[in-house]
Amino acid sequence: MPCNPAYRQAIMLAWDSIAGIPDKELASASKADLRGRELVLQTVGQETVVDLADRCLTAPDVLGGGWGLATLHHLKGCLTWKRDEEWTSFDVIPTGRPFAEAFRQRALMPLAERYGRSPDALLKDGAALGGTKFDLGDAAIMIQAFPRLKIAIAAWQGDDEVPGKAVMLFEAGGARTLPAEDLAEVGISIAQAILSTGR
Repeated sequence: MPCNPAYRQAIMLAWDSIAGIPDKELASASKADLRGRELVLQTVGQETVVDLADRCLTAPDVLGGGWGLATLHHLKGCLTWKRDEEWTSFDVIPTGRPFAEAFRQRALMPLAERYGRSPDALLKDGAALGGTKFDLGDAAIMIQAFPRLKIAIAAWQGDDEVPGKAVMLFEAGGARTLPAEDLAEVGISIAQAILSTGR
């Protein structure tokens, strides 16, 4: 994936932060497949490939320009991953406050606009990204952002008096592998990817 110049310095620092960690340890912590010196992470029904030898990252085309940086931070965060299958929303993450409005505008509002009118479309559009049906709202899907990070998206149908609603929840253990800014980027990227499948 092309490196967004805005992320170049941060990407270099992120590569440096995992440089001394054995490949097998990174693979085990993140539940990635190790193919030679490549870590392969299942992502939205496709693969994100992290080439540790060449410091190169390839992600599904539907994901945004910040995905590479988030992936590297996630790999580092997985070293301290602890199972926690509770679900959490972005707005309750204490360090997420500076990014909450951008997350709401770029992820939640567009999801509510589209799927609050037609919740069943969420199931169809989410299936294109490997999403599976989830029991919440009028319709919901669960998507694998990374093997250690699941995301649930639910929609409620609106009517003439009450607008439709959408929420995005993160599995808490996986959410803690990322700084809040990266978690917002992952959520926004997933939302935009789902919305683009229905066009």
